[in-house]
Parts: sequence; structure tokens; C-alpha cells
Amino acid sequence: MKMKKLIAAILLGALLTFSLVAFTGCGSNDEQVIRDAITDELNSYKTLDDEVVNTLIADMDADELSDYGIDGAEFIKSYLAGFDYTIDSVTVDGDTAEAVITMTCKSYSGFEQALEEAATGIMEDESLMDMSEEEVNDLIGSTIMDALDNVELAQTEPITIAYTKNGNVWEPAASTSNDVATALMTN
Repeated sequence: MKMKKLIAAILLGALLTFSLVAFTGCGSNDEQVIRDAITDELNSYKTLDDEVVNTLIADMDADELSDYGIDGAEFIKSYLAGFDYTIDSVTVDGDTAEAVITMTCKSYSGFEQALEEAATGIMEDESLMDMSEEEVNDLIGSTIMDALDNVELAQTEPITIAYTKNGNVWEPAASTSNDVATALMTN
């Protein structure tokens, strides 16, 4: 189904913007510096910070969603509603560190299933034949949002983020954004 692929692409694109940036730390405070940086980043998703929402909208092709009467900000806020996280551990060993986090967000597989069931229901609706293209698109849009709004939260598997200290700056592994996106897309 084209719509299902579009939604998956938009969500993956939006989630790949997730970035745990480099940050400065010193000596015995390194563990706390890493915790604080993770907290700052993840809290912006948890609180649906306008800057984060606007960044995600800019990074996704919102025009595709607007064809179905879906506001990009509404879509992102619905997907991230209930987002939470725990920092399970931070271990510093010299110039390397690992942080283990677990996130809670809407179940992507639950969303896929709800979207598939809703699409089947739409296809079986005989009144669809009497609708204009605009009415069909509006129905698809409201169906997508209803499915997304009703998806239950689920925990991700724990994710280990590796860090390397270069000078006085802690840098997350290049794979961090992909690892986070993968966890959020497989819960």
C-alpha cells in the first residue's frame, strides 16, 4: 500500500534526525555530563518541544501528508505523544563510555497493524465509489490519524550508545541516530 510506505518513510526520516550531539566533559564528572546531554536531547522529544517538532516537519515531506488533510505537526505530536525514556546506565572507561537507554513510544508495529486494518475497512466500504477524490483523501487522512492516535505505547529494547572522548569532547558513535531510529521503528 502506497500510504503505508509513505508513512514509514516519513517516520523513519523524522526519527533519523534524532541526534545526540558532542558535548564537553571533564574528569570525574564525565558520567554526569553524558547523562545530562542525553537528558537534554530526549527531554525535547518528551516535551514535544516546538523546535524539535518544527525540525522534524522540515525534515519530512509534509506536502505528501497534506494531500490527505494531515497537518505535519499534528502527525509528529501524535506519534511522539507518551514518549519517555530511562537512562539505564552510563559507564565511563578512560576515553570511552557507554550509555544504555530504553525508550517508550507508540508501537510502530502496532501502528502498521492498525493502519492495515483501517485500509482494509476503507477498501470494503462501498460508499467509497460515490466519493470525490478529495473526500477519499480526507477519509484516508482521518483514518491514518485515528489509527496513530489509538496506538498503544511500547518499550524499545535497550540501546547502547558508544562514546569516544576526543580532547575534552564526548562524541557519540556515528551509528547513534540509526540505532535510535531502528529501536523506535521495531518496538
